[in-house]
Amino acid sequence: MQENKSPLTISQALKLYTGTGLGGTVLGLAAYEVLFYIGAFVSMTLMIMLGEGISYPEAVRNIAETPAGDCVMVFTPGIINCIVLLSQYTKDKHGGKLFRTVKGGFGTFVRYRTGVYNSELLSMLLFGTAALLLDIAGIAKIHGGLSAVIALVVSNIAAAGIVTFMLPAKNELVLGAGSVITMFAITGSCTILLPMLSDNLIPHLVTGIAGAVLVAVSSNVYFAHYRKNRWDS
Repeated sequence: MQENKSPLTISQALKLYTGTGLGGTVLGLAAYEVLFYIGAFVSMTLMIMLGEGISYPEAVRNIAETPAGDCVMVFTPGIINCIVLLSQYTKDKHGGKLFRTVKGGFGTFVRYRTGVYNSELLSMLLFGTAALLLDIAGIAKIHGGLSAVIALVVSNIAAAGIVTFMLPAKNELVLGAGSVITMFAITGSCTILLPMLSDNLIPHLVTGIAGAVLVAVSSNVYFAHYRKNRWDS
């Protein structure tokens, strides 16, 4: 019987590296993001309730009058997405050498990273949907409404592209701090400012297209560098 030499799918490559396929990764990331968001927002609301002696609905309405809740919405997926992006499986890390012997070799690594970007985008869409439902239910209000949620999703794409350009950095402390600051600076500013710029979605569309281009370009640059300096060397 002829050996099956077809490459692994994106989901299979992601499962090989992380233990979870694309669907499970998307649901897992979205669940963590939503739970952290609820926890952070409720904690902030409880502090306002205790400090001002008001009810939960009143505290939520007070928060909705400012971008404070939108900042909390940015914070929770930002941390998780940075952690996922920074996993590079270099030779000096646990299992790094083993992954260089798996079916497909470097091509499998490329599909794994592609799965990372896909899972981040899809999980952000689920997170945004959950945030809107929480807003409608009055559990966690969003100052910028639907526009802020869309801005968060599209700016996350752009932020992922910028962070990818930073991945070749050798100093892990600088890389970690730089990626977190970059992620929050881009997603935070876009989530708060884009809804103020215009009543239509043109700024969001431009941001999303620019983000997609950034991810495509930065990924190719990163793969070329990784193959030469970290995979083969």
